[in-house]
Amino acid sequence: MTDPVKGRGGRPTKYDPEFCERAIAFMADGYSITAFAGSIQVSRQTIYQWAEDHPEFSDALNVARSAAALWWENRLRDVAEKNEGNATAAIFGLKNRAADEWRDKQSHEHSGPDGGAIETVDWSRVDTETMRKLMAARKSEAQSE
Repeated sequence: MTDPVKGRGGRPTKYDPEFCERAIAFMADGYSITAFAGSIQVSRQTIYQWAEDHPEFSDALNVARSAAALWWENRLRDVAEKNEGNATAAIFGLKNRAADEWRDKQSHEHSGPDGGAIETVDWSRVDTETMRKLMAARKSEAQSE
């Protein structure tokens, strides 16, 4: 853990416990961690390092992320209920602030029989005669089932 008075490399740290409440208040207006870092004139990496070094700051960032997601969800509700704002911008904000709940990407996993591996054959390395024999054997297996 980094010395609370000195940062990495022995330089004095700019961390202030007050940043916990400031991050929550700032991000409650929909801002990102990067924007918060800019507002206090440090890098985003510094914010992540502080979160690693100071558990209370890590907890505050989690609350702040939730507050930012709430702000974006409210914007999307405004679009839906009052036709005020830009739905695309609100959805984009939510996909970035609350990806676990708002992402489009779905993960699918495929497996073979009984959850095992899927049998594959690299046909580019099989000569024509061997390929015919393999295909005939598979056809025979399928007919016998």
